Amino acid sequence: MNIQKILPACAVAMGVALVMATSAFTKAPTNKSGDTLYTFQYNAPSGMHPYSQANVENVANWSYTTSTSCNGVNVEACGLQVPESYVDDPIGSPTLDASIDISATESSSNVAYVSGTAAGSNATISNKSN
Repeated sequence: MNIQKILPACAVAMGVALVMATSAFTKAPTNKSGDTLYTFQYNAPSGMHPYSQANVENVANWSYTTSTSCNGVNVEACGLQVPESYVDDPIGSPTLDASIDISATESSSNVAYVSGTAAGSNATISNKSN
């Protein structure tokens, strides 16, 4: 066999293996205090007024995700990054703990965005335009 033909294929295979191995150890996002952050996205329920203040403040309408597509405009609720202390079952199936105490503010009639949480500056709030 010609080693000049095998060497490039081995290099490519090794590069792919290295990328796969290091991606498994990507560090989770943290806040200024060093707490691991978990990202949640607002899932508007069906029915009347899906972005109402009551719906936005209901932790059952938020689901764990790896990223959100929020644009930072305070019109509709979109995403939250919260420390692990506000997350139930962080290793298995992360859900928001009721202690997060989401506060929502109406930007227009029955359309609300997240204006605060019990986590204060340890959480990141991301809203969006409608």
